[in-house]
Amino acid sequence: MSSAQVAAKAIKQLEPEDWAVLHAIEKSMSDHESVSPKVIEQESNIHHDQVEFRLGRLNYIGFVMRTRFGLVLNTAGLDALALNSLVKRNLISSMGKSIGMGKESDVYEVLDDSGKQLIIKFYRIGRTSFRSTRRARSYTDPQNQHQWLAINIAAAYSEAIGLKKAAQAGIDVPEFIARDRHVVLMSEIQGTMLFKCTAEDIKKPKQLLKKILEDIRKAYQADMINGDISEFNILFDGEKPWIIDWPQFVSVSHANSSEMLKRDVENAYSFFQRKFGITLALDEALDYIKGNKQRIVIS
Repeated sequence: MSSAQVAAKAIKQLEPEDWAVLHAIEKSMSDHESVSPKVIEQESNIHHDQVEFRLGRLNYIGFVMRTRFGLVLNTAGLDALALNSLVKRNLISSMGKSIGMGKESDVYEVLDDSGKQLIIKFYRIGRTSFRSTRRARSYTDPQNQHQWLAINIAAAYSEAIGLKKAAQAGIDVPEFIARDRHVVLMSEIQGTMLFKCTAEDIKKPKQLLKKILEDIRKAYQADMINGDISEFNILFDGEKPWIIDWPQFVSVSHANSSEMLKRDVENAYSFFQRKFGITLALDEALDYIKGNKQRIVIS
């Protein structure tokens, strides 16, 4: 069972004092590698004996972990805080099946209070090495032992901004609904990951590639470079593409923007070249995206 599933199952068992202790640890984690019971007592305003009892419960559930220096909030504990907040905000009512578990996120179906199906994304960046993540991401600042939780919170924040900016630029992306801590809630897109699509699924590959390049151009004009375009983060609904991941987007003025833009175009093109034999002049495609050319030739 994943930490998100553990959290969803356990949050109904928690009492107000349990939540107060969790919130106290969360509030203190930016200043403490491990949070001492004394600090938790002060932040939660709960008596020592009651704090110890609650910590025992939370440790057993898997929401916190004891170290020789104090308490650390686990991923499941952060999941619980985020899920409980979204429930209290009347944004979700139940969590459904997993629809994707990647190296940096877990994605599940959820229902809102009206029964509408949505998508919830939990960031899990700690699955990759911190060193490589620090090189590739601009939001990896935290230095304490809670750094992975902080990094995941920052990633969700960045994705929320990216989804909203991309939508404003006229790019087809999931509708952003809410962010809470390391979690992003968004609309569900009925489509298939591009890498899973066959020639039968994509009847007009040239038009589809052109639309993807148009979206990259729109993003560029809106001062955005996705930085991670590939067949693994584009959904195809039978008519148009949806770019679904935006946490790593950067400004056009970013030091590595040219390299990232070139990689995005190469990744998008290589899929169509391998699968459909399509050819594209990379330099001309980049000129088109930057607005130096008004048309792009795909053959």
